[in-house]
Amino acid sequence: MVETTWNDLEVASKEVVMQAARQFAEVLAEAPQFQAFEQALFTFRQDAEAQSAIQEFQKKQASLKALLMLNAVSAEDRQELQTLLDRVNQQPSVIAYNQAQGALVALSQELGDLLSKAIGLDYASVCRTGGCCG
Repeated sequence: MVETTWNDLEVASKEVVMQAARQFAEVLAEAPQFQAFEQALFTFRQDAEAQSAIQEFQKKQASLKALLMLNAVSAEDRQELQTLLDRVNQQPSVIAYNQAQGALVALSQELGDLLSKAIGLDYASVCRTGGCCG
């Protein structure tokens, strides 16, 4: 990718940028991947069994928080925690949610690559959070 400096860039007005962002969001919201993610999220949130499984896992995890931080959890507790996590991950709504999320992430990465190419900047690195280390 070609190195670009601020002096090489055309800067648009805030209004133009905001309008482009709104149009982008509208188009993204119509994408099948986004629609599938929204539906999977709704289904997941309505799934009492999945929510119960998550609560059980979180309760056990919270009770072991200090031991987990010290890497001092017993083999039995570690196995129970893994069993609870497996129960969460085997819920159909969780599986569907994870698949839909993966598809949306892939679309987002593809769009980020297209934006990078179109604007001549590495969009992913410009948008990265977390300071110097990502």
